[in-house]
Amino acid sequence: MKKLLLLSFVSFLFVGCSTEQASNKLETFNGESIFVEFMPCQAGPDYSVENMQKMISEWQSLLTADDLKGAWGYAPASESNAFGNTGWWELNWSSQEAANAAWSQWVSNAEALAWTEKYESVLSCDAESRNALDAIFPVEADHFGALPESGYFYSEFYHCFYNEGSSKADAVAFLPKYTAGVYENTDGFDGTSFHYGNYYAQLNEDGSHTEEGIDFLWASFTNSEASMVKVNEVFEANMRSILFPQFSEFASCRDDVVDIYHGWTFYNSEQKDFVPDFSSY
Repeated sequence: MKKLLLLSFVSFLFVGCSTEQASNKLETFNGESIFVEFMPCQAGPDYSVENMQKMISEWQSLLTADDLKGAWGYAPASESNAFGNTGWWELNWSSQEAANAAWSQWVSNAEALAWTEKYESVLSCDAESRNALDAIFPVEADHFGALPESGYFYSEFYHCFYNEGSSKADAVAFLPKYTAGVYENTDGFDGTSFHYGNYYAQLNEDGSHTEEGIDFLWASFTNSEASMVKVNEVFEANMRSILFPQFSEFASCRDDVVDIYHGWTFYNSEQKDFVPDFSSY
């Protein structure tokens, strides 16, 4: 966290600079989304730090699709997660068409099939059950401090639903308001690596919610559990009273379930030689 400045003149300059930066950030927000897939995964009897290191390192060597922009893994950090002990493998793509083409190549690749069989007792993922979503991430991942070099992050996911008559368009329109509130509380977020995203289910974009589905996920990411506690305290103290009534106009989120995960970066297209350290929490 940045130290408080005692000189009023310097404080004035600092606040002015923060406000200008927030304004510039919001001016660049255009609601552009990224195509995302989530695969459910289960840890097997041979799951270990060492085996995960080998598994992901060998997987990275098989990648040929330039359209894969990033991949992340999620391991449950709470027994009360809605999906129990299910973990997740997130894939971010340049487009849905590119993702489909890459999967077609993957399932016909002999080396890829051999890798899958080799590590199925470490981590088994159901590619046929992957979910298609469109995601928006309004805050840069390193804006409030770089994530650990190990690739570790801590995350919370809320299950959210559109109110009757509302849709994805309303949810997207709210993001600049929430982001402005975040930048107005820069001191509270500094050092936490906080960033957030909304994952919109493609089947429910128009608000035609079904009981079995989740309209969208609200996700928060930080560099540790302690940082998430800090971020939530800042929200409760400085942001909830203003932003929550606005959010409630178009959506609601389950308050009895918050899915919590330990996460690691599996792959970053801008840093292709990166390998996560699974021993780091």
